[in-house]
Amino acid sequence: MKKSVKFLLGMVLVASLFVVASCGKKEGADKKEDGKITIRLLTRMTGTSPQVLVYKETLDQFAKDYPEVEIVDDSQGDEGAFNNILKTSRASNDLPNIYRVQGVANLGEYIDNNLIMNMDDAFKEDKEWGDGFVEGALSYYNVPGYEGTYGIPIESGLIGIYYNKELFEKAGIPKFPETWNEFEDAIAKLNKIDVTPIALGAKANYTAGHLHNLIFYRMLGTQKAKDLGDRKAKWTDKDVVETLDVVKQLTDMKAFDENAVGIDDQIALTSFFNGESAMVITGPWNIPHFYNEEKTKLGDTIDFAKFPYFEGKEEFKDEDMQVISPLQIRGDLEGREKELTLELAKRLSNAEIAKKYADEANQIFPRTDYEVDPEKATKLFLKNSDLAKTSTGIAVDVFDYDPVQSMQDVTRNALVGILQGGSPEEAAETIQREIDNNAK
Repeated sequence: MKKSVKFLLGMVLVASLFVVASCGKKEGADKKEDGKITIRLLTRMTGTSPQVLVYKETLDQFAKDYPEVEIVDDSQGDEGAFNNILKTSRASNDLPNIYRVQGVANLGEYIDNNLIMNMDDAFKEDKEWGDGFVEGALSYYNVPGYEGTYGIPIESGLIGIYYNKELFEKAGIPKFPETWNEFEDAIAKLNKIDVTPIALGAKANYTAGHLHNLIFYRMLGTQKAKDLGDRKAKWTDKDVVETLDVVKQLTDMKAFDENAVGIDDQIALTSFFNGESAMVITGPWNIPHFYNEEKTKLGDTIDFAKFPYFEGKEEFKDEDMQVISPLQIRGDLEGREKELTLELAKRLSNAEIAKKYADEANQIFPRTDYEVDPEKATKLFLKNSDLAKTSTGIAVDVFDYDPVQSMQDVTRNALVGILQGGSPEEAAETIQREIDNNAK
């Protein structure tokens, strides 16, 4: 009797494992009963900006050109919502056909589990498409320890400071400060005319992260971020703590609204649009909004500059934070589904859409095979493009090189803690503790 029970239990276990294994297979999972192939996307392209409209028009046209395809776009504008969906779909082995992962250090896990496509063969097979990308943008997706390119770059451009020239003139600041000492002077002068120097909405904690990234690269260079990821340096090292201390210095000199931690990024941006703040740190995705008269009347009053450099650190004056955003394709796709997914990815990253992004949305695309219509290009778009060419080192977020997946939230929350009055040393210890705990 006991043997029979054991036999039956063994059969049930085998059957259960078979079901689980079958559920993890991708083959045929996105083909519907009506024969249509579903292509799912998870990007950050939402809203009504000109860039998003170009993106949506491209999806609509693809669906018309391929009636056999049903497109499901699960894209999320909110970073928290996006990250939650990505984590859940990754955990359940149900990643979309096209998605994006920020940074490169975490891609190893996707590669090991065949969840991300090496794009090298696709680039070689379609040279007109593959050879058009900026080399530096492609090389960013060469993952250390792995052969290949694990992303299609679709967005680039400097993260820097957009500022209100009229408020600067009113405060007696003739030109945008190039050095840190000049920048401190400018903040003091802006405070004297009752203007918030820098619009910061740290309720969206990525804004605190971007602020620190700019400081970090100006003080230590982009290589230092790689050293942190490779464990050649620690967050508790004196020079790294000093970058965190600059965030505290800015807080102490009242560079931000006193309620910055409770303000979201859109409210902060609105304060800049309304002339209540003199500067805002952001990327090229907001350029169209600076010319939208429904949002702001500032128009040509807005100018753009790189973050100032630190005296004695001139070698890092052009070590810049640039946005580099990818599309990634799921690695275990097969047959017609794989073919159509790749074709859609090409539509979203070729020279044609690059020109549309430039002309219709003033967005910088990391390709070399398109020309911008000078009559459609705005001053801010051209200035961002020109200054981006002076970068001697390029990185995105400092934590992008770290293999610990929780580093995004941990580092950004630690930075918000400094804005709330915490010490740089405590923030450094919190971040380093997360690394050390994950090493055990």
